[in-house]
Amino acid sequence: MPLSDFGSHDPDFSAGQMAECARIVDGMRALNTKVVRLSGSAAELAAAADAVEALSAALDAVTQRRAMETFRYRFDPDDPNAVMPFNPATGAFNPLAPTLAMRVAGEKLVADVVFRGNYESAPDTVQGGMVAACFDQMLAFAVMIHGKTGPTTALTVRFVKRTPIDQPLRFEAWVDAVDGEQFSVRGSCFHGEVKVSEAEALVLGRVPLPVVAGTEKATA
Repeated sequence: MPLSDFGSHDPDFSAGQMAECARIVDGMRALNTKVVRLSGSAAELAAAADAVEALSAALDAVTQRRAMETFRYRFDPDDPNAVMPFNPATGAFNPLAPTLAMRVAGEKLVADVVFRGNYESAPDTVQGGMVAACFDQMLAFAVMIHGKTGPTTALTVRFVKRTPIDQPLRFEAWVDAVDGEQFSVRGSCFHGEVKVSEAEALVLGRVPLPVVAGTEKATA
């Protein structure tokens, strides 16, 4: 993918078109969950492989260019995930990412999520790198609540307990302190009321980012 494609988009892409894109991505997420449990006869697997190859070919016609913004230069507290719709950890339009239901609650960014079987590492346990990736992005988003954005320069994750597969989890992230452009950010992940992991990061909030409620939604 050429670097110039990162910033390309179609400003006239409609809510109806985005809704159909969301359907495609949801279908791909379902496929991601299913393919880690492949079984069946050679003939059944061959038929399924033919169908997947046909699906891939069908997508060629609708993937020639990027229609939605990769990075929306504004943060919407009513729809926090809209700012980076293709992010591989949290993006609503990236089928690699789990489905995070994000919301701003006071000074905190909160996300509810269930990691399905395709994120499993040890038995019934979410891969730690996936948990870290979600923390990485959520802690950066917590800085955006304050109208700033920039690179993460350090990230530490501590795994307190096993992170269970197929169970509701809650991530929380908040800015703990600010020193000039440097934001100290903290986060926790809970299964029910039990903390399963925690994280801290340093983010350089050098770039102003408008905070505007009710802007264009990623899943209109």
